[in-house]
Amino acid sequence: MEFKKGLTIKPKVINSVGEVIFTDGTNDVVANQRVCEAYGYRYNAGKGTCEAFIYNTKINRTSNDVHNIIKGSKNTTNSGTENTFVLGKNNTTFGENKNSIVIGENNQIANQINNAAVISGTYAEATNQGEFVLGGGGFNEAVGMAQTSIIQQSGNTTDGTETSLLTQYLPLTYIQKVPNSVIGFEANVIGVNTGVGEGNAGEYGYVQVTGAVKFTNGLASTYHQSTTHIVQSGHSGMNITAQMKDVTATSFGIAVTGLEETFIQWTADIKLWRNNIQQTF
Repeated sequence: MEFKKGLTIKPKVINSVGEVIFTDGTNDVVANQRVCEAYGYRYNAGKGTCEAFIYNTKINRTSNDVHNIIKGSKNTTNSGTENTFVLGKNNTTFGENKNSIVIGENNQIANQINNAAVISGTYAEATNQGEFVLGGGGFNEAVGMAQTSIIQQSGNTTDGTETSLLTQYLPLTYIQKVPNSVIGFEANVIGVNTGVGEGNAGEYGYVQVTGAVKFTNGLASTYHQSTTHIVQSGHSGMNITAQMKDVTATSFGIAVTGLEETFIQWTADIKLWRNNIQQTF
C-alpha cells in the first residue's frame, strides 16, 4: 500500500486479533486516530489501537463457522460472520457480518456490515448496511476501485426542516465517503403523506436526483447535481425537494425537505457508480 498524501506511515500487516500494524518504511509504529481512520480502519480509543475487525474469542475465525456456507478456495470469514454465503475465490468478510452474500473473486464485506450482497464480479467491497454491489474488476489493483452499488435510505418528516434519510432506517447510519474517488449517483425519492397533520393520506411527491460527487483524500466533497420532478405536484399532491449532500465528515446521502405540519414517510432508492483511483487528490 502507498503512503497517503501528507502521512509518513502506512499499514504493514493485520495481526490475528484484528490490530493494524503500521510502518514508517523501516520500523513498526503505532498509528493515532487520524491516521488510522485515514486508511479506512476504526480506532479503538479504549485500547489505543487501530482495528481492521473486532476480535471475538467466542466465535471461530474460520470458514467453518456455524450457519455459514463457504464454497471455493482461499475464502476467509473473520470472527462474528454469521448466516453468510461465500462462493468463489479470495473473498473476505472482515467480521461481525450477518446475513450476507459474497460471490466472485477478491471481493470483501467490511467489518460490521450486515445484510449486504456482493453478487458478482471481482475486486468489489460492501461498506454500507444492506448494500448490493457489482464488482468492476478494480483494474486488478485493489478492491473498490470500480464498482456499481445500490443502497436504500428512508425516514420521516413532520415539517419543512431538511432531514437526512437513514441507510436501512438505522439510527445515525448514512452512506460512507470514499477518498480519492468520483461517484456518480441517481436517486429516486418518494415521499408519501401519511394523513397525520395537514393534507390527505396518499398524496405524494416523486423526484429524481442525478449527478456526481468528488471526494478528495481528506474526504472534502464537491457536488454537481440536478433534480427532476418525475410527477408534478399538481398530479401527485405534494411539492417536495431532495438533494445529495454531506451528512458528517465521513458520510453523505439524500436529504429531503417536506411540508409544514405534514407527516411524510420517505424512501430513496440510490444507485452509485464509483471510480476510485490510487493517486491522491
